[in-house]
Amino acid sequence: MIKTYSNEQLDNLRRSGKILADALDIVRAAIKPGITTLELDAIAHSYIIEAGAIPSFKDYNGFKYSICTSVNEESIHGMPRKDKLLKEGDIVSIDIGVKYNGMCTDAARTYPVGKISDDTQRLIDVTEQCFHEGIQGLKAKSKVGDIGEKIQRYIEQQRKECPCGMEYGIIENYFGHGVGERVHEDPLVPNYIPHKKTPKIVKDWCRTRLPAGSVIAIEPMINAGTGQVRTASDKWTAVTVDGKLAAHYENTLIILQDGVEVVTIDN
Repeated sequence: MIKTYSNEQLDNLRRSGKILADALDIVRAAIKPGITTLELDAIAHSYIIEAGAIPSFKDYNGFKYSICTSVNEESIHGMPRKDKLLKEGDIVSIDIGVKYNGMCTDAARTYPVGKISDDTQRLIDVTEQCFHEGIQGLKAKSKVGDIGEKIQRYIEQQRKECPCGMEYGIIENYFGHGVGERVHEDPLVPNYIPHKKTPKIVKDWCRTRLPAGSVIAIEPMINAGTGQVRTASDKWTAVTVDGKLAAHYENTLIILQDGVEVVTIDN
């Protein structure tokens, strides 16, 4: 069941989103060659606590950290580590969850570490644009599946136009999701068009219409190669099977009668 939220709850969601957006900015400013992903986690944690909020990922299903830090071929859910030093030319995806006065927000960005190649920057840019394509025309009574359809159509076009021949693989076994009083709620929000092998539960969600006042997190996860990932030995980190780079972009948004309100972007 897709929840809807009161005006008071949505106001708390907006405050949560502002804290999260600021936390991303602070972490981004700290990213440089030589810093560890565990240091980035500490920076985000301190800011969120000082802002009067809670890092909602910490202790979630046993996850020990406040943010996810996924480097290069790590797609999502990377665990911060004291021995993981960022180096020139890396990319790092930062995924943060914040809970403020009972309401959760979730957002992610992929950032360069120093100078990166044009092809790598294009992967980051294409992944971000997937989000903006996905919310085009989105409003109350839109189908969940409309989001993934727009993202896949955009990616198909980028594959044709990419001068470097990137595959731009869409990860199919991880999803966007509802968010609100909990970090993960209904519905599942895939970034692709369902096909014969798509689980029935995903197909059913794609046919479901979004009500006004509901809250979802849309999060394109795009790999430079295929969309296939495996789970690393830490049992959290999703890593590209072919070892190619991965990017991630996510925002939390409110579904309105006539559009959407993105709460994790500074306007």
